Amino acid sequence: MKVTCPHCKSKITAKDIKNINKNRIFIEKQCPSCKEWFCLNKTLTIIKIIGVFLLLITSLLNIFNIKSQYSLVFSSIGFVGILVSVIITFFGKNEAIKK
Repeated sequence: MKVTCPHCKSKITAKDIKNINKNRIFIEKQCPSCKEWFCLNKTLTIIKIIGVFLLLITSLLNIFNIKSQYSLVFSSIGFVGILVSVIITFFGKNEAIKK
């Protein structure tokens, strides 16, 4: 997957990124060409994490058959959660970090 640097607008493959700063839930990456830091938009990161948690919670409810009469609803909510996470992962916009 190619990422576009918000500073120099160069296309970067994920394996070209060597420096990664894991700052709590926000992951910052350093562009190999211009050496500036960028990360996924903070709002999108939070929405992506909520989507993953929706999938996790609904999957656990289905695995342990808690309220089994609602398993179709849980599965649908989990599917929506993972769909949101995947869309944000592949189509989310990166933003420049002001240091």
